[in-house]
Amino acid sequence: MATAPLPSVLDDAKGIALQIISLSDALWSGDVREVSLPGSIGRLGVMAGHAPLLATLREGMVSVYPLKAEPPLHVYVSGGYVEVQPGNVLVMADLALRSDDIDQARARIAQASARSPMAQAFTGDDYVRLHAELMHQRALQLRGLPWK
Repeated sequence: MATAPLPSVLDDAKGIALQIISLSDALWSGDVREVSLPGSIGRLGVMAGHAPLLATLREGMVSVYPLKAEPPLHVYVSGGYVEVQPGNVLVMADLALRSDDIDQARARIAQASARSPMAQAFTGDDYVRLHAELMHQRALQLRGLPWK
């Protein structure tokens, strides 16, 4: 006797249209099953069928859960507003950056810092000796012993 596969919760999930825009451009739009937002008085979650709402946003991450079983998307917002209507959610952010854009920016900054003349100056044997001496002096200070 063959049994029918159990339906997935995501198969019947109702979606809600989400649009995230910033002052500079539209960042993301699509159907989601849930979005979690940093409201000014606490986090709020929105799913299909949510009551109409207009709220201010504080700085933080917006977590977007696409309707299909995809990994969530995280978007940093520096503040703004969210408007929830029966069929859609509109996030109007002052500044919005996708998490992968933030990681790429951090990587570029770290790479540039590693190439800086100051970083290059602190790579020799003299730096190792200086660092060891400073660590020794700090350890003496923490133990309450006089510096030598």
